[in-house]
Amino acid sequence: MKQSIIAAMMSAIGICSGCKAQKTVKVLSPDDFIAAFKADTSAVLLDVRQPAEFDEGHIKGAVNLDWLNKEKFEKGLDKMDKARTYYIYCRSGRRSNAAAMKMRSEGFNVFDMKGGILEWKSLGFPVATDDGDPGKAIPAN
Repeated sequence: MKQSIIAAMMSAIGICSGCKAQKTVKVLSPDDFIAAFKADTSAVLLDVRQPAEFDEGHIKGAVNLDWLNKEKFEKGLDKMDKARTYYIYCRSGRRSNAAAMKMRSEGFNVFDMKGGILEWKSLGFPVATDDGDPGKAIPAN
């Protein structure tokens, strides 16, 4: 009995220590996020909202890759260059953090924007509805 309790405790300790080993994603304020993005000439600005949300307004120059469409998201990841840094945002920060964690686990260098486009807009930062480049969306094929 005593051995099984000790074994269970050791197992729990091992599981918890494994949690600490996970890589986290750095979350930046909108000011720091855009400054870091602009300073990195090979960076990609990634909006992980649905296409209709993206069309309603996004940060100029962003590429759209819908996190909620898992198949398209996975296909999009397959086409991305892991040597580049990805600056990710969504509506409020929930989807972008999940997408960033997924990308981080697959070896991508990523940063997440705190508060998403809602925070961005609340600070008075501009949004674009048309970048004039229909090729900005990552293709699903």
